[in-house]
Amino acid sequence: MTKTTLAILAASCLAAPLAQASHPSFDCSKATHEAELLICKDADLAALDRSLAELYATLLKHTPASQQGALKTEQRGWVKGRNDCWKSNDKHGCIKAEYQSRIKELKDR
Repeated sequence: MTKTTLAILAASCLAAPLAQASHPSFDCSKATHEAELLICKDADLAALDRSLAELYATLLKHTPASQQGALKTEQRGWVKGRNDCWKSNDKHGCIKAEYQSRIKELKDR
């Protein structure tokens, strides 16, 4: 391989994780709600979304089957609350606060 080919390969390997890092846990091509669209456009919110998704998945995995339905219902309720941030004057700040609060809540369990 030439030095140019190696440089291009190295750059693409470094760029791939960075590109992925800006994506949330959900498929942005299916995003319809204003909150989801904002999360798809904002790397910080996308990172919070991924953190919450990983934490939630871990918690769900370690929750007894008899209690998983309640946790899933609670999470859907949280999503609805997060989506209410479209009413806020500071949508970004509202969404960020919702994620930080939910992450703390789940970590405290």
